[in-house]
Amino acid sequence: MIRINIESIAFVDQIGKKFLLRDIAFTLAEHNIYTILGKNGEGKSTLLKSLTKLLDENVFSIKGEVQFEEVNLLSLPQNRLAEFRKAKIQYVFQDPVNSFDPLKKIGSYFGLYSFDENEIKKEFDFFNLPEPTKLFNLFPFEVSGGMAQRIAIVLALLKKPKFLLLDEPTSGIDSETILLVKKRLNNFALMENSVLLIITQDLSFAENMTDYIAYLENSKLSQFVSYKSFFNEESQSIKNFLKASKQLNSNAVSNS
Repeated sequence: MIRINIESIAFVDQIGKKFLLRDIAFTLAEHNIYTILGKNGEGKSTLLKSLTKLLDENVFSIKGEVQFEEVNLLSLPQNRLAEFRKAKIQYVFQDPVNSFDPLKKIGSYFGLYSFDENEIKKEFDFFNLPEPTKLFNLFPFEVSGGMAQRIAIVLALLKKPKFLLLDEPTSGIDSETILLVKKRLNNFALMENSVLLIITQDLSFAENMTDYIAYLENSKLSQFVSYKSFFNEESQSIKNFLKASKQLNSNAVSNS
């Protein structure tokens, strides 16, 4: 169980503070997939990064608590927090290619951990990736964005985190791969004692794999509700968002 109570997240400069998000509180339970929806610029990625202090402390101020395994992540010193993140938390970022060090080969990331070779091969086969021995010799800039996304997801899953956070995991991948991501993440949530938190604008992805959905707008996050309840929501702002997003998805399909 993870309990989040964020009083505020603010951007700080010489002029003062600009509050980005306020009064955000929710609880996440194991074996469930949670999704946060919202328009561009509402602060979804900022919220996701704030939960484990990945925001630059020189320009962001966070007040609140993130209680995870009886530890407040926001009060841990950086050295302990880094160890905690490495052992129990994994992110899959929206820009997969740039989340890797361009000077390190892909194999170096897998070599940092004692992964079972059969497990690596199994995940690579599932996501239709080349043989590990071939892929490990490539640099991140030598693979496509979609392949980098799949590699990032595989790397995160192999670490079996207790808290897995994904920022727009379907960006840059085709419809066939999206189906694989849905299937694998659902299986991971069922089999592992983990919490999955996703932010996305992909309504189809959210609707077909999410247990609970919340909506971020005007610096506030709605309560998490079941996906069925969310897509029957009476709130006019959510109705407008769903209508606009469905139209956008429809246009993308018709233009493809």
